[in-house]
Order: sequence, then structure tokens, then C-alpha cells
Amino acid sequence: MNPLSLRLSAIIVPLLVASLLQAGPASADDDAPPSGYPSWAEVQQAQGNEAAASAEVDRINQLLAGLQQKSGELGAAAIKAGTEYAKAHDALLHQQAVTQKLAEASQQAKAKADSLRKATSSLVVQAYESGGFDPGPWSLANAAIAPDNIQNFALLNRVLDRTAKLHDDALSASRASAAATAQEQAARDVLAQLDSDAAAKAQAAESARRAAEDSVAATDGQRKTMVAQLASLTSTSAAVAQKYQEGQVALAAYQAAQEAKREAAQRKAIADAAAAAAAAANNQQAVQPPISSGGGGGFVGGGGGGGGNIVNDPAGARQYASSRLGAYGWGQDQMQCLSLLWTQESSWMTDATNPSSGAYGVAQALPPDKYYSAGSDWLSNYRTQIDWGLGYIRDRYGSPCNAWQHEMGFNWY
Repeated sequence: MNPLSLRLSAIIVPLLVASLLQAGPASADDDAPPSGYPSWAEVQQAQGNEAAASAEVDRINQLLAGLQQKSGELGAAAIKAGTEYAKAHDALLHQQAVTQKLAEASQQAKAKADSLRKATSSLVVQAYESGGFDPGPWSLANAAIAPDNIQNFALLNRVLDRTAKLHDDALSASRASAAATAQEQAARDVLAQLDSDAAAKAQAAESARRAAEDSVAATDGQRKTMVAQLASLTSTSAAVAQKYQEGQVALAAYQAAQEAKREAAQRKAIADAAAAAAAAANNQQAVQPPISSGGGGGFVGGGGGGGGNIVNDPAGARQYASSRLGAYGWGQDQMQCLSLLWTQESSWMTDATNPSSGAYGVAQALPPDKYYSAGSDWLSNYRTQIDWGLGYIRDRYGSPCNAWQHEMGFNWY
């Protein structure tokens, strides 16, 4: 480098640094980033609430199906118990008829015993009155001793025989009456037990059926409530996600505007520094003798960013990318997400190189020679890099906003 170039560098560099420091970050009343939008964590929380409500609705639906099946089974059991009670009631009516007949038989046996007792008494009285025998303890001895009382003795024997027969009949009738009475009581006990058991079973079955129906009604009401809550949560999570997307678009627009302001300030600072340097050089040339050629060729402006024909032009790269969105089926609403994505990846620099992975260029292709499918000038031409990057986003994520969401979640795309 010749002495003039050294002098110019000594003048330009301090001026350029001073200008950039004076320019500083762009500021304005509306320079604050957009606020009031939900975060990604809030979107995930809303979606998680929706998923939890959906799982609860599924659980209640399964529970309701089981209760409805159980209710049907209990309804069938109630019908069966009712049928059994009807049969028991029919048996009750039949047993009442049997009991009535046994009661009548008991009354008849009792009446017969009473009648036989009366008949026995009547015969003794008649024998006493007609034969004149003495019913005292010595009557049989007297009859045996007195021959003229043989007729009375024979009559007495007949009376005694008849009396014994009547007594036996009366005793049998009494026993039959007692047996009939016992049978009647036993029949009544069986009848009462059958009626009580059947009534208890029918009542228990009906109570179980009503309880099952109440459970079905309560669970169905709970299901309807949860379905309504799920609908509300679904709408809420969709609204939160939409608001979040609007916030990302607003943030992308804000960052793009800030970047444009910074680039404008930098360009202005460089232009001002260059003008000041030129003025200083003119003044220097006016007081210095001419310098003979033969060493270097003077000052060479920087615009390369890496040497060769590489052109770093972030603003031009953004403008070109915006003009190419329609060719890939996207609207301008995707530009904000794309600006955020490639600002984070490469700051839209043509020769941006990741020192760790080796990813290169505006779209940060890895390996870099992937760009070759879009053009052989991929090393220095941001247009070729952008064409390849847009195709990659379309094929892998469908849209720049989808790619940007993946970038936020994993820090790569």
C-alpha cells in the first residue's frame, strides 16, 4: 500500500467509526417491539387444556355407555322380578282358596265332634229314662244279679257300645279338626312368606332400576357440560393461536423495520464518512506533491464481504425473496416469517458461514453444495441461494411460517 493510501485509511477509519457511533441504533417513538400478544407457552397451555377436556369427554362417554348398558340390565331384572311377584300373587290367591277350604273342613270337623258329643249324651239320657237302669257304680252288678233285668242289661250294653263308638268318632273328628287347623296355619305362614319375599325382590329391583336411570341422566348431563366446555376451549385455543400468529407477524414487521433503519443509518454513516474522507483527501492532495504510480492502484472500496464477486446486500436479498414468494404459492403474509427466519440464520448475508457446522449462505444450506441444484453461481449470488432456500422450505415445511415455528422450537429448520 502506498503512502497516500495509508494516509487515506488513517482518515477514513476514525471518521467511519465515529459516524456509526453517532448514528447508534435507530430510535423513534414507535420503536418499541409489539406487545400484548400471547406467548408460545400460552398457546401450548391453551392447546393442552383443550386436549385434557377432550380426553375427559371421551372418559365420560365411555362411562355413560357402561351406565346405559347397566341400566338396561337392571331394567330387565326389574321386569323379571315383577313377573315373579305376579306369580307369587297368583300363588297367594290360590293358597287363599286352599286355606278357605281347610278352614271349612276344620269347622265341619268341629261341628261333627260337637254333634257326636251331643248324641252320646242324648243316648245315655234316653237309656236312663227308658230302661230305668241306675247309672251309678253298682248298676252292672245289680243287672247281673237280677235275671229280670236282663233286657235292661242288653239295652245298656248297646248304649255303652254306641257311646264308645260315638266317643271314638268324636275323638277322631277332634283330631281331624286340630290337623286342619294346623294345616291352615302352616298354609297361611307359607303364603305370607312367599308374598313378602316376592314383594321385597320386586321393590329392590325397581329401586335399582330407578337408581341406574338417575345415574345415566346425571352422567349425560355431565357429558353435555363437558362437550360445551370443550367447544369453548377449542374456540379459545384457536383464538390464542391466531393471536400468537398475529404477534409473530407484527414482530417480524417490527424487526424488518428496525433492520431497515439500521441499514439506512449505516449506509448514511458510510456515505458521510466517505464524503469526509474524500474532502480530506482533496485537501491533502492540494498540499502534497504528485505521487508516481507503480505500487498499488489506490483505495479499493469494500463491498465484497469475503473477496471475489460475492455480494452482501441484505436489503436487496429481502426484496428479491419477497418478489419470489408468489412463484412458490405464498402470499406476502409469509414474508414476515421468512424475514425472521433468515435474519436469525444468516442476517441475509451471502457469505454467512456457521463456524461449527459449516452451513453457508442466506438459507444456511448444509452441506453448502446443495445450492448447486439452483445454479452454479451459488457461492456468490444470493438470488441462487434464495431460490434454493424457498424450494427447501416448500418441500419440507409447506410455508415460511411453518419453518419459523420449527426454528423457534428447535433452533434449526
